[in-house]
Amino acid sequence: MKDNFSEYESLHITLTPEQAVNPLLLTPPSERYFGPTPEIEDENIEIRIGRRPIARSLRAMYELAGRKLPPGLDVFKSYKLWLLTHVASIIKEPGKRDLRRLGYEVDFPSEPRVTVVEVFPQSRFVNKGGIITNNKFVFDAGVNLNGQVSPPESLTALLDKFETFSFGGKAQGNLKLSTQTEVVGRLSFVVMTPVIEAIGVGDDFSKWVFSKDTQPLVGDHLMMQVLLVPKTVSELRFKARVSATLTTFFGLPYKLESRWVKLTCPLPREVA
Repeated sequence: MKDNFSEYESLHITLTPEQAVNPLLLTPPSERYFGPTPEIEDENIEIRIGRRPIARSLRAMYELAGRKLPPGLDVFKSYKLWLLTHVASIIKEPGKRDLRRLGYEVDFPSEPRVTVVEVFPQSRFVNKGGIITNNKFVFDAGVNLNGQVSPPESLTALLDKFETFSFGGKAQGNLKLSTQTEVVGRLSFVVMTPVIEAIGVGDDFSKWVFSKDTQPLVGDHLMMQVLLVPKTVSELRFKARVSATLTTFFGLPYKLESRWVKLTCPLPREVA
């Protein structure tokens, strides 16, 4: 089974100096003119995000490997667990300033109640010794039926069946299905940096921060959530925003932040 984000619209976001959290930090004190607004050069950052993130059912992927649900899993009587994939792509860096961090936030409404079970990538599962083409790194972990992640070494029985994660016509990673009980499979995908903060477990809000390591942050950044959602919900509606942290005079950081944008994600139908 394959999904290609190029089939969906992308939303382009331009972060400009006017969106700085503190615009005064963009200009050294010695170069400021009198008045409330500093004169600053254009240092725009171009980012695109997937307008329709893709959801995959953990149960459906588990059963795709020819298995039935283990008995006694009451959670599936009232809820479904979805693996929701987001993409943020930096397509233009500022000319003179150093882009240090990319941030991406997702916020779900209070109704219907959505609970974040897991968020990734996480630094602890990035294979720092596994540098691949173009000096990129790989997030590599097992995904259990309850949405939790585990070390990839714990998976001993993998099939040739897999789910592919693509964006813009390029494969970014895959989830290779397993035959182990209560294990969906082994998830691997490219990350641009091994320095990643991901928060939101147990909440209805998630945030990722990708910090520059040895390579620029330009490129595609995949982010995933495992969500606990009531069975009656057929579509996820939420809002997202992006931010970028750059350096200014004396190496001080300043942050550009977009407005919140509304996104939707249809949930595929499943056999009850």
